[in-house]
Amino acid sequence: MDENILREAGHRLYITSRLKEMKRYLVFRARCRMHEGIVGDLLDFFAETQLRRDILKGTPAFVEQVTRAFFYKGSDYEDRAALIKNHILFMEKHFRPDIISRLYVDVDVKNNSGQRIILWEDVFEEKPLCMELWFNAGQRKEGCLSLVLRWDTEDLYQIMFWFGPDMEKKDAAIWIGALQGSPNGSEVIKRMTKAFFGYRTKNLIFYGIRNLARCLGITKIYAVTNEGYYAMNHVRSDRKLKTDFGAFWQECEGTSCAEDSRFFVMPVKEYRKDMSELKPSKRAQHRRRFEKLDAVSAAFDENCKKYLI
Repeated sequence: MDENILREAGHRLYITSRLKEMKRYLVFRARCRMHEGIVGDLLDFFAETQLRRDILKGTPAFVEQVTRAFFYKGSDYEDRAALIKNHILFMEKHFRPDIISRLYVDVDVKNNSGQRIILWEDVFEEKPLCMELWFNAGQRKEGCLSLVLRWDTEDLYQIMFWFGPDMEKKDAAIWIGALQGSPNGSEVIKRMTKAFFGYRTKNLIFYGIRNLARCLGITKIYAVTNEGYYAMNHVRSDRKLKTDFGAFWQECEGTSCAEDSRFFVMPVKEYRKDMSELKPSKRAQHRRRFEKLDAVSAAFDENCKKYLI
């Protein structure tokens, strides 16, 4: 286990001039020492290629994630190390090296955030509206990558996720660790929902992750339940989560995962009502909505062709 890499990573992760941060740094180093085999194996994995070495240098959160109870409830050191390696392996197989570098290597050190990769863009109220792939330190508890819905300078919604094998270990899947919205976006979201002909903004960001899965040839999406959310490792029995993940996943045709109750299984393709199922007064609205969504899908197709191998 390379102590120099851990020292450098720790000083990137924690501002050790502050007492509280120094304590976190010391705990991080102690956990690495206590699980030397697992952490050492992860460091060896990142040392195998120049790109991986650059990834770990740019995004030291990958080694920290192993040492903390992140991603989902009940994950252990081995689970988290395997999750990170599988995510990187998937990225290497499907994404161009320069795109991986923009996400994880060319990082703003001050904010511990990589560059954003645009998958769809539009204009709303004369300001840019887009969906982007992005990763920063604030998202590390729930995933290894995020799909963000950004309006001008404000992130309205983001889905934190990672790539990995499905439950059967046969095919790749997207695993969602959280869905978060902006606490200041309620009025904007109401207006945006109207602009999308009644299609909610929360559904729009999930439509984005569905399109990402489709473009990557992924046929399964798993989404964390309330009980499986990583914070449930520490939450008191009398405290409730602010977001009811389960209710939204069920609205999106999700079903409880038989193999692991911590997750829902989500269909990649969104169900659309046929026009004959709708009242005549609703058909024009739905037609315009579907045209908007089809434009989103087309943009994902076009951009993914540029970013994927």
